[in-house]
Amino acid sequence: MATPDVSVVIPTRNRRDLLARALGTVLRQEGVAVEVFVVDEGSQDDTADFVRSLRDPRVTLICHETPKGVAVARNAGIARARAPWVAFLDDDDLWAPEKLATQLEAAAQANASWVCVGAVVVDPGLNVISCTRLLPEHNVERLLSYNCIPGGGSGPMVRTALAREVGGFDVELSILADWDMWIRLFLHSAPAYVDRPLVAYLRHNSSMSHLNEGFSAELERMVSKHSAARHARGMEIERDRWLKWIAAMQVRLGHRREAVRIYLHLIHRYNDRKSIARAVLVGLFPNLVVRYWRWHLRRMVPVEWYDGAQRWLAPIRSNTPMRGATASAA
Repeated sequence: MATPDVSVVIPTRNRRDLLARALGTVLRQEGVAVEVFVVDEGSQDDTADFVRSLRDPRVTLICHETPKGVAVARNAGIARARAPWVAFLDDDDLWAPEKLATQLEAAAQANASWVCVGAVVVDPGLNVISCTRLLPEHNVERLLSYNCIPGGGSGPMVRTALAREVGGFDVELSILADWDMWIRLFLHSAPAYVDRPLVAYLRHNSSMSHLNEGFSAELERMVSKHSAARHARGMEIERDRWLKWIAAMQVRLGHRREAVRIYLHLIHRYNDRKSIARAVLVGLFPNLVVRYWRWHLRRMVPVEWYDGAQRWLAPIRSNTPMRGATASAA
């Protein structure tokens, strides 16, 4: 079999239908040859049977009988990768058809060893609700303080040799494994960036339900692990920003008491006066707050980004074949 251009790693567990949709967007990549490693983390549904039924020579199934964590799963794919580049896709996220080819082009132009892209955040109906960008004028060094890389784990593409050189993903991390990996890549070299919405990051309750499981411990590990790099640049972890992020996730999950507790901590510890209003509103009108956030974030999406994302999301939303689709990827 010819050497592919990009190896793609997709960890998954008990999400057969979401995996099928995500995998379809990989197999329909245009202008690039891919191999795909689906790493099944002990699924109890028919995920493994589904992957085997594709009979697609581009797709390899790696089975972990018991869940080993997203970092171990991704590292298993990195270890098997034959392509010079490797990319990662969460099983509930989606790629535009030109995502990988565009990144390869950007890497060649910038002589870069890893490439980021813009992303839109979508709801379960694939409606665009916000976007994340790494604007050219932004200082990428802020990555040492807060994860500013769009698309979660589904955005960057990395030279396979570099992914191995930095040691892959830290198996002691889960929630913050992406951020840690991007920091280590940044300490090697700056990324190239494509300012287009080429990833759709799905926001749904099950994707946020693990936030209480060790987040504080992981954040402290990140404080310690990269303290020398931050100290050398006179930077600190933006703890208040991380706390606001966690509080917002708790509101969306319906955990308003936990969200109010975090906002009160922000008031006491960081003198964040805006969190006074946040605590009151979340305590009294959590659903109204969520609706306002969604309205406000949607207004902030540039028209060209919204239209660009709709172009490739619409066929997926309507469940109609996209250009280059095959029966096995449907």
